Formats: sequence, structure tokens, C-alpha cells
Amino acid sequence: MIKKKRFFINSVFKLSLFLLFNQISTAKKLYAKTKPKVVVLGAGFGGASCISYLSNFTDLIDLVVVDKNKWIKTCPFSNLVIGNLIDESNITFKPKFNKNIKFVVSEFKFIDAERKKILFDGKSSLDYDFLIMSPGIGYKKKQIEGYSVDDDKNIPHCWDGENKITNFKKRLDSLENNCKVIISAPDYPYRCPPAPYERASMIANFLTGKNIKFKILIFDSKNSFTKKNIFLKEWKEIYGNSIEWVSKKKGGQISRFEKKKVFNSNGEKIEGDFIHIIPEQKAGKIIFDSKLCSSNWCKINPQTFQLSNFKDIYAVGDSVDAGDMPKSAFSAESQAKILSLNLINRILQKGYLNPVFLNTCYSFSSNDRAFSITSWYKLNTTKDKIVSLGSSQSSEDGLNNERIRESKEAFGWYESITKTLYG
Repeated sequence: MIKKKRFFINSVFKLSLFLLFNQISTAKKLYAKTKPKVVVLGAGFGGASCISYLSNFTDLIDLVVVDKNKWIKTCPFSNLVIGNLIDESNITFKPKFNKNIKFVVSEFKFIDAERKKILFDGKSSLDYDFLIMSPGIGYKKKQIEGYSVDDDKNIPHCWDGENKITNFKKRLDSLENNCKVIISAPDYPYRCPPAPYERASMIANFLTGKNIKFKILIFDSKNSFTKKNIFLKEWKEIYGNSIEWVSKKKGGQISRFEKKKVFNSNGEKIEGDFIHIIPEQKAGKIIFDSKLCSSNWCKINPQTFQLSNFKDIYAVGDSVDAGDMPKSAFSAESQAKILSLNLINRILQKGYLNPVFLNTCYSFSSNDRAFSITSWYKLNTTKDKIVSLGSSQSSEDGLNNERIRESKEAFGWYESITKTLYG
């Protein structure tokens, strides 16, 4: 059933792409002298997916991608680096975009929506006709008392491609026998819903490799989480009683942080040798600096992904409010397809497609053991929200060969998409 629905969605996309190609010859004459300039900010999965699809239309548009990094480090599979399943070099890529695409490596500071300009460090700037933003996520400043995402003395959260995983692993490697690890998981929404629990699994895998005894306590700001029953079963089978999850109603919400200890909402003090706080999140910093968003997440037209109240600015990926869709790399890639096709439809003055979206999320519990959830989405009847069509999840009692098979599928997906996006 999952494969059939994936095939249907991909077939719809390929047909739409074919029809658009047939319209380009007419458009070439229309834009023979002045092709519209489309600028993509951010070369993560959302931005790179837009580049991948829009690269089919460089006869129609001038395409520019801007990122502050020459090398892209992906968030997907970064937990596997922590768990020693793969090396950091396996998630690091130097993009090889189509020769017709201009790649600008620079840190963008401000978007002047009125003048249609992107401002960089110094006095340099870049004009655009259409702007696509995919800046990832930002972090809320006032969170847990005593905690700051900018404090280098804290254990780095490693929740984006910029944090040093090497430092995180060195701190883990310094832990000794009978150590206690405390993880604070935020409330929804945040990037990759099951990631805190996969991270706990990968920390456990790392410490198991050190052949030491450990205890991991996950203090959660929620009373449940995605794939909960599978994670709990996997932890029990693989790590015994070494991982314990504490729900919000049982004192899981952390209210204060001090060196080597936290305090929960019940006033209890819990000491740990390694305290890892996953920060609360919001849209990327550039969006707020440019006054393009008044809430935590960007409001968009879910049919086109055009930013509310800004005619020629689009947003995709983790920074947007995508209704029922989770914030994930797979979601961003699915959204990028629709954004790209409907942007071309707009340039060609054609009608918009009614989108159907797909998300598959793989999680690892240890080496060669993975499980997934796949969900489908469409627009509601008023076309102002993305709503769920249902989902399908791996079996809670998955046999060993099932977990191994899904592990191979996860690696296959990652290899395929990174090769497509980054060459």
C-alpha cells in the first residue's frame, strides 16, 4: 500500500513536469530578453530540492542559490554519526549544482521585501524577482531558566548542521562507568518529531560501544511522542533498563538548568553527568530579522507556499506552518516539488496544481535496526490548510529481518536523495 501511494504521487509529479516542459517553448519567446530571477536562500534539503526541480527550467528562469556554507552538513543521519554508525564525512557534501545555476557562498543578513533585495555582510546585495526561503530553524531565547542555546559551556544541542558533532561526541566519550545522561525533549512543533528518541538510542549505542554501564533519562515536555511504543520496545530489548522516558504529567518538563543538574516542574532536583537540552524552536533567524513573520512559524498559502502578505516571497521546509505535516527532510522535499511546479505555473500564467504530499520518517534504535512511519497529506476543502490523509507505521513487534530491511531502505533513501540534491 505504501509503495502504491508513493508511486501515484510520483507519477502525478512526473506528468505535471512533462506538461510544463511542453509549454516552455512559448515561454522562451515571452521571456527572451528578461528572464525572471529566482533566488533560493538555503541549500539544505528544502532549498536544494527546489533547485533540483527548478533546474529543469533554466531556459525560462535565471536561478541562483545562496548559502553561507560551501559544504553542506545534513541534519538527517546526524544522529547516526553520534551513535558511531557512520562517520561525519558521510553527511557532509560539497554541492555540484547544474552549470546553469549560480551558487553564491555568503551569509545573508536582511531581506528587503519592498525593494526585492537580499543584503549580505558589508555593502553587497542581490536582486530577485522571486525569492524562495529555506533557512531551516531558529531557537527561542527564553526557554529553561539558566539555559542558553548560545552558551558554549553547555553541551551543544547539535540540532542543525552547524553545531559541532565532534565536540558532542568528545563529551560523551569522557563519560565513565555508571554515568547518568539527562535529555530534555521540547514540546511540539520542532524539527523531526522522533529525533530526540532516536538520539537517545544513538547515545545508548555509543556508550554500549564503550562497554560501560549507563542510565539515560528522557525528560519530556509532552505526554506522548511519535513511534512511542516501538521505541519503548526497542529500548527494552536492546538496552534493558538503561533508557527511561518520563512524561510531562509525571514530572518530565524541565524548568531550570544548573551545571550537572536540572529541576523539573515538580521542583525535584535531578543530577546528571551529561545534560543534553534540546531547545525549543521557531522559524529561521533571517525571517525574523527581516520582519517577514509575526508568529513562531511562517504563514504560507499551502497551495503555492507563498508567504502570507508578501507577493513574491516563498518559504519551504522547517520554517513554515505546514498544517498537519511534520518538520522533516522528506516533508521539505515533498513541499519543494509543489512550490517549484506552481511557481513555474505562475510564471507561465497557468492554473495551479492541487497538491498531494508525502512524508516518510525513518528512525534507528541501534546498528541495522530501523523503523518508519509514512503519511499522506492534501489540502482541505477551503485550500487553506494541509491535512492528513492517514499514515502507516512499522509493526511494533517487528522481527529482526524487518528492522534490518528498513535500515537498508533508510540508507537507500538517504543515498538517493543526497546524490540527487548535491551530486
